[in-house]
Amino acid sequence: MKYSFKGALPSYLKTIAIPLFEDRTYWAGLREEFTEKVIDAFIEDNTLQVVEDEDVADLVLYGTIVRLEERKSAITAGEVVRETQIWLTVQVKCINKHTEKPLWQETIQQFGTIEGAGTLEEKNTVIQEITEIIVRDIVDKTISAW
Repeated sequence: MKYSFKGALPSYLKTIAIPLFEDRTYWAGLREEFTEKVIDAFIEDNTLQVVEDEDVADLVLYGTIVRLEERKSAITAGEVVRETQIWLTVQVKCINKHTEKPLWQETIQQFGTIEGAGTLEEKNTVIQEITEIIVRDIVDKTISAW
């Protein structure tokens, strides 16, 4: 059995504008990359047409990358880090421009794990992975009108 969220939006909601997300983490390039992934995910989903102009959009998706945090989650008796969690927190609000009320708004948090303290490359890989999960969640919440 296959479930689909398509068609859950009111029929008058056809377009979405996605301004550049704000970023409080100052991780180089994160806001641009995150925003681009959100736009690409909506284009791929094809339920809503992505438009640049907020004034002509039916929905506007605003987001703030609130926190990118490393947590040492497993430390040996000798004070050696065995595992590090990378947490990403994003606040998202999707506004229905016809009513000027939120279709939905939520703070979304996700984490990934790195063995040891991790290299910069490993951290970037985990950030990419958790970004994909959060982006999928944003699209699902929007097209299902949660």
